[in-house]
Amino acid sequence: MSLDSLTAELLGQPLDQFTSRRNAKVKELKASGQADLAREVSALKKPSLPLWAVNHVDRATLDGLRSAAQAVARAQAAAASGRSNSARELRTASEEFQRRLEAAGVAGADVLRQGGHPAGEETLRRMREILRLAALDGGQAWDRLRNGALVTEPHPRDDMLEMFGAGGAPAGGRQAEQAEARRAADLAQRAARADEELAERATQTAQRLREEATEAAAAARRAAERATSAEQEATRARAQAKKSHRAAGPQRPAKRE
Repeated sequence: MSLDSLTAELLGQPLDQFTSRRNAKVKELKASGQADLAREVSALKKPSLPLWAVNHVDRATLDGLRSAAQAVARAQAAAASGRSNSARELRTASEEFQRRLEAAGVAGADVLRQGGHPAGEETLRRMREILRLAALDGGQAWDRLRNGALVTEPHPRDDMLEMFGAGGAPAGGRQAEQAEARRAADLAQRAARADEELAERATQTAQRLREEATEAAAAARRAAERATSAEQEATRARAQAKKSHRAAGPQRPAKRE
């Protein structure tokens, strides 16, 4: 039994039961002679609501997000090397990553609702940020998230790994992949911020147009009411004119002298 498996077990339960279940598990471990593991479990802090929710996102959705993040990293490396058509490939990969990130965020929101938790905008934003950073970075944070055992929210790193090691030889394996991913992280985040700003502007424009449409509809109703009133007045006037003609009787020609 490992710390990660115990963490996943605790995080898999309702959030409001985390502390009581953790304490019970610590007692159980101590009773079974596993003092070191008991101390590690005891140190686990109750996760934030966004962190708890992302640990419940299904693996298929997470795997799709990670694959998209890796595609962004490859496209970014190709763009850095000056390969033809790389800019378009990078844009396509970034858009796919954003779609996958949105899908993962929706899955997290569903977890919140099913657990009876509010899905506020700040909570959703933090969920997307956890998913974004873990997917782009890979490594231990990603592995723990995929296993439902992520206990701390990842943060953007300033210390970027170099793409090339000493002597100009390419860094190999997982290190190169992580370096590419972190180089792509800034680009992907800027694209995400640009998309969010575009969405905000579109929302503001839609609100303004909706207000204008509401005002126009109100003006149209007022004009229609005035037209109806004028038509009714015209009908009354015609009826009065006919009544006046009948009251006057037929006109007789003037008598000649």
